Amino acid sequence: MDKQILIKAAEAWFEFSKSRTGQIDFVGKVAETLGEDELLKGDYQKIASSAYFTPSYYIYLQEGENANPFVYVAGDVDVSDSDTFDFLVHIGPLLAAVDTKDSLLAGELYLRRRSVFEKFPQLSSFIMEDLCAEILFSLCYGEMQNVEPDSIPLLFNSAKKKLNFDSSRETLDQAFMRYLKDNAVTLTLPLVGTSFYNWEDEMCPYVLEKLCDNLSAENLLGDAGKIRRAKHDFYQSLECAVQAEPYNPHDRNAIIVCIENPEAKISGNPGLEKAGHIRALAAKIIREAKPKKMSYGGHLASLADGQIIVELKV
Repeated sequence: MDKQILIKAAEAWFEFSKSRTGQIDFVGKVAETLGEDELLKGDYQKIASSAYFTPSYYIYLQEGENANPFVYVAGDVDVSDSDTFDFLVHIGPLLAAVDTKDSLLAGELYLRRRSVFEKFPQLSSFIMEDLCAEILFSLCYGEMQNVEPDSIPLLFNSAKKKLNFDSSRETLDQAFMRYLKDNAVTLTLPLVGTSFYNWEDEMCPYVLEKLCDNLSAENLLGDAGKIRRAKHDFYQSLECAVQAEPYNPHDRNAIIVCIENPEAKISGNPGLEKAGHIRALAAKIIREAKPKKMSYGGHLASLADGQIIVELKV
């Protein structure tokens, strides 16, 4: 084992190295499966990731992000410099979000700790490079409060290269329309209007809440593990449809999201119900980029505090 710094985020492992001059470099995703016991026997320090992100905030979180990241540092590697240590204990969730193509979560994580990541601008840009345009789209068009692209220059500059954006000949909206027209793109976006469809009350059915009442003291850990797995698999199984709604009298570019009602599914009556819409500005760009595309697939990316996030393919 000659790896210097390893980060485990859910089931994925990522490798970093540190040069003699103290520079941290991202080696990439580790192909093989690594065992924690083997690492610790090899005199690696196990360091918990920062709690600025934790799956415990969520009712449901997709598999590739549903774990607390840990950092493993080889015994002869010094990471005591405050900036280096700060970066390492914060980068794990961002690595997982980029790896699972969760553009919204990646953007939110970047914004929460941009002061940390921007101390290593080249490294952070490289990690987000493949998803930078999608991250910018989710932040600028997906959420109700716009993020101005000029306020996040590190991300914006990377995205401009990927978009081939020239402000002298087009707007950012037009650049994204062109980008979405020419590419198959995966996006994660929040829904709006969920309270109108009463989805804030439907996310955590009574039956699922009561599962913990049946925990046995004799096998507390085992039973809790089964319940946790069952809940995750249940939410993951909910059918989700993201599709155009050209007959919408208020917005011909509307994109509706329908999801199986959790309570009805448990009762044996599965069926899609309206859960909300993609925000109008994002929907307009998506629809005008590919006007003949009516279905965007879709599955749940996360559920938390009345917020529904879906993944869609454009």
